[in-house]
This record gives sequence, structure tokens and C-alpha cells, in this order.
Amino acid sequence: MFCEGVVKTYNEDRGFGFIKVENQQKDIFFHIKDFPNKNIQPKIGERLKFRIANDHNGKAKAENIVRLDVYVEERQNINSSVAYSKRQTNRKKQQPKTFNFLNFILGFVIIAVFLAVFIPFVTGIYKRETLKRQVAEPMAMVSKTTDSTTNSNFRCDGRKHCSEMRSRDEAVYFINNCPGTLMDGDGDGDPCEGQFR
Repeated sequence: MFCEGVVKTYNEDRGFGFIKVENQQKDIFFHIKDFPNKNIQPKIGERLKFRIANDHNGKAKAENIVRLDVYVEERQNINSSVAYSKRQTNRKKQQPKTFNFLNFILGFVIIAVFLAVFIPFVTGIYKRETLKRQVAEPMAMVSKTTDSTTNSNFRCDGRKHCSEMRSRDEAVYFINNCPGTLMDGDGDGDPCEGQFR
């Protein structure tokens, strides 16, 4: 049989208190674990409906507690937050385990593409800088065919493009000695490859 009463005392740190029962002199012990919702702490003066039972030591205690003063709004908020957390838990359970593996593969592909573009770009810059610092070699060592002209015959005169060069040796001299030339697009040190091959 259900009885009604109000919370007389409650120790929040220890999770228990006493209920003043209507038409009775003795207060009834209760524990927070017997409340339907443990997230909302009991308040002194809160109306309760409960059953009286004996604990394992034979002492009377309240169980099956129903909170009469908890507002409907609070119940709805708690129910919606519990439902939301259950939905989030279910979503986490429903996600396949390969999701992390797919992220790993996607990250690996992005890094590989980045390195495939970045490394040749950096090495091309390095090669061009190295070529700019090189000393021009004598013509006989640079060209595959011997020519009677020497490096002293060439001068940096502002020409930049392959179409302005008369020989491969002249292009090699310009790329090695003249700044701002545009004759080695791939940065391999071999200028005007399409024109003099």
C-alpha cells in the first residue's frame, strides 16, 4: 500500500534522508537509489508517494518512490536528454568499424598526392638554384659536338628564350651564367631540349 509524505531531511553527499509520513510519528528512511530519477536531487518539503518495506536489517525504509512535485517540464527535459543520449549511443554502435580505416586510407591518399606535387617542386627549385651557382664549363666539355667557339664569345645580353639562341652551347652558357633565363622548364639543367636535340 502506498503512503504519502514529504522530504524532511536529505544528505546530498551521502545520498539518503528521511520522509515525514502523514499521520505517523516516526520518520521513514530513504536512499537516492530508490528514486526513479537520480539526476534531480530531492528537496526538503517535496511531496512523495512510496511503499514502506523492511531492509536487510529489519528497519523500515521507503521504496518504489514516486515524486509528486517534480514538474512535467523537468520530466520531459530529462526524458528527452535520456532519449538523445540513447540515440547518440545507438548511432555510435551502428557506425561500421571500417569508418576509421577509410579515414586512414583517405588521409594517406591526401598525403601521397601532396608529396607527389611538393617533392618535385622543391627538388626543381633546388636544381635551378644549383645550376645558377655553377661555373660555366668550357665548350668542349659541355657540348656533345666540338665547336670552335668558346665561352668568351657569349655575353649575357638580356635574351631569355630558346627561340633567341643560335646553338645549344649558347643556351647552356646563358642558363648557367645569365639570371632570369626561361630555357629550362623542367629544371634538369638541359636547356632548350626540344630545339637542339
